[in-house]
Amino acid sequence: MITIFLTFLKIGFLGFGGGYAMLSLIFQESERLGMTVQQFADLNALDGLIPGPIAINSATYLGQLYGGFWTAVAATLAVCVPSFIFVPLFLHYEEKNNDNWVLTAILDGIKPASVGLILAVALSLMLLTVFGINDIGAWSKASLDWTSLLVLGVVFFLDSKYHVNPVWLILLAGVIGGVVYYL
Repeated sequence: MITIFLTFLKIGFLGFGGGYAMLSLIFQESERLGMTVQQFADLNALDGLIPGPIAINSATYLGQLYGGFWTAVAATLAVCVPSFIFVPLFLHYEEKNNDNWVLTAILDGIKPASVGLILAVALSLMLLTVFGINDIGAWSKASLDWTSLLVLGVVFFLDSKYHVNPVWLILLAGVIGGVVYYL
């Protein structure tokens, strides 16, 4: 329980850029706990269906997975503690220095870094889901899953063109997966 608590306390302190940007850090730290890429893909799918912040959902899921109810509670509290410290401090500082060029520059630097972290996680999940490999160095073992590629394309199109609610897209993908893979 202590290891998972400290892991999510670290994630809470170091996870800048929002939930999706934190996924890369959550994945790296969770791999050290023994989580597989497949479990991470499942976690990511659940994060899309369950209301609430990604970091809290991830902490609760992994705490439950690796230690049960009380570990889930501890991990959830651990990931929240840094926000209770940083947010009031940041708001106090930002309120007094909202035109500070240093603060603006720091935030402008964090934005593209967050996008890079999100893309890294997206690429890892795509490699597993569409090509069946865990890392980019395993191309010789890759096999294209046409159904997954089709679902990815349809979801991407519906989201970018028509801005369909993500919950409906995830449910649609689940139905397609259930029909194609289990019937």
